[in-house]
Amino acid sequence: MRANSGKLSPNHLQAAHAMPEERVAEETLTLEQRNRELGILYAATSLLAEQVPMETLCQNFLDHIKSALGADAGAVRLYMPESQKLYLVTYEGVSEQFVARESELDCGECLCGEVIESGRQAVFDTAAPPRGMKLGACIREGFATATAFSILHGKQRLGVYNLYYRQTHPISSQERNLLETLGQHLGVAIENHRLKSREMELAVSEERNLLAQELHDSIAQGLAFLNIEVQLLQDSLHKGRYDEALQTAGQLREGVQESYDDVRELLVHFRTRILQSDLDSALTSALEKFEGQTGIATRFERIGSGAPLAPANEIQIMHIVQESLSNIRKHARASNVYLTVRRRPGQTEIEVRDDGIGFDTENEPNVHSERHVGLKIMRERAHRIGGELRIVSRIGAGARLLLSLPRAAREEGGVCHE
Repeated sequence: MRANSGKLSPNHLQAAHAMPEERVAEETLTLEQRNRELGILYAATSLLAEQVPMETLCQNFLDHIKSALGADAGAVRLYMPESQKLYLVTYEGVSEQFVARESELDCGECLCGEVIESGRQAVFDTAAPPRGMKLGACIREGFATATAFSILHGKQRLGVYNLYYRQTHPISSQERNLLETLGQHLGVAIENHRLKSREMELAVSEERNLLAQELHDSIAQGLAFLNIEVQLLQDSLHKGRYDEALQTAGQLREGVQESYDDVRELLVHFRTRILQSDLDSALTSALEKFEGQTGIATRFERIGSGAPLAPANEIQIMHIVQESLSNIRKHARASNVYLTVRRRPGQTEIEVRDDGIGFDTENEPNVHSERHVGLKIMRERAHRIGGELRIVSRIGAGARLLLSLPRAAREEGGVCHE
């Protein structure tokens, strides 16, 4: 038996050369798959970052993955814990009959109900589903492969989304992982959308509460005064005291005008919409209107510069300044009003000063007075945007309102709540 010479045969050499080529081809294919997955993920993330209604968000997501994964149809369903049902939010490529049957599903019902209950993904050929799994709607629709993946936010199950294929379509393990990840991305976007909606609802509710408080504490007081004056007028007329009746009628006219002015100011407050970085223009406009209506001279001064405030903060600042001007009009008997905005990095201060009769901030005689109510409302508004409101005044020496916003209340740092 001859010893092996150590030389490779031609077949061995060909195999040795082929192995690196096969590995290169495999690695190239793997890289292509990963690049494709990253592209799908990147595009989905961009779509989910858009500020659009919930239905549009889900529809854009579905259109993207349906096209990227070559599906014939798809659907997105959201879960409502209160009813323990899945509701069809958006769909593509299915019939009206399918939509009618699948618009609402119980937990545990059909493919999607099983997935929301178990939290596991599902990929089935409708011709041979697992025992006990009912896929009647999918079969009647003519789908050969049906899939369902959870929409998750952390451990919270928010819903299920589906891809359907009319021809048998195997889903690789890499694609399953990708679809699971996409479900998590959609879950984060949906939860963020819900949080923003709740924040907006809370803001609207708080603003309505403030409006109701202002109506009750200012307008209602005016109407109560008018009611008393009407009774006095009737009494004077009944007793034939016409001079007294004329005097009461004059007071009534003044009271009606005062209530009208209050209502007009409230409407201006709640119609205010300020473009970002345009607070100075809005303040200038408010002063011009105030001067035109009252004849009181105004002066506006800007000191320093800084980054713009968040639009929501600017709106509250406008309401505070307008309420301050309203108090000056009603109570101060001022000849001049000075508004100053001081800006420096991390701090904004607004000062409203008048040269009127002033008042005793320590021992105000009536804590339920209209002025007291206005100050209370202004402090609540300042607190909502993380600011501090101070009133400095004494009898015979005018009044100063100082509103300070710290760094935490600036746009880059979010809204600070004390």
